[in-house]
Amino acid sequence: MARLLCICGKRFAGKDTFAALLKEQARARGVVLELYAFAGESKRLFAQQEKARGVDVELHRLLHDRAYKEGLRPQLTRFTVDAIDRDPLVFCRAVADRIAAADDAVAVVTDLRLILEVEHLRTRFGLVVVRLRRSDQDRAASGWRFDAAIDGHHTETELDDPKWWTAVVDNDGSVEALAPRAAELLDAVLVR
Repeated sequence: MARLLCICGKRFAGKDTFAALLKEQARARGVVLELYAFAGESKRLFAQQEKARGVDVELHRLLHDRAYKEGLRPQLTRFTVDAIDRDPLVFCRAVADRIAAADDAVAVVTDLRLILEVEHLRTRFGLVVVRLRRSDQDRAASGWRFDAAIDGHHTETELDDPKWWTAVVDNDGSVEALAPRAAELLDAVLVR
């Protein structure tokens, strides 16, 4: 069974930064590591749907250009909410299918948030769930501000129980301190 590393953590915990460090460490070892995100999959499927309707949506810009994405946010949000209402695992399953089809790379999901995602992925992969922890003070230094509606939402709290985690990485906010933790984790996952 192929191994899959998934990162979970609160907003502003540094999940994307940690994923980028994992990719950098893998490259240094000559290992191909691909990053996947359920949110990115939503954008990819939205762009496909719009193309089928004859509307040109530039996926690269949707993924990387904040102003472009914000211009499409109402339609993208409607698409995402409707898709999840029909099938709560739609984006998780699509990512898992893409990972399974590209079995020559180490895969990392950067935005694991829900128990049902963990349960689904465990049936398909040797799942390693890494909890990235960062203090509220360090998250605030990166721009996080507490918002009860967002920070109390189940997508922010559902994986708070350590029983869902395989490993924990503490992020004190320093990339220099986080890089060796990425290297250690990558070595542990690759040699298992």
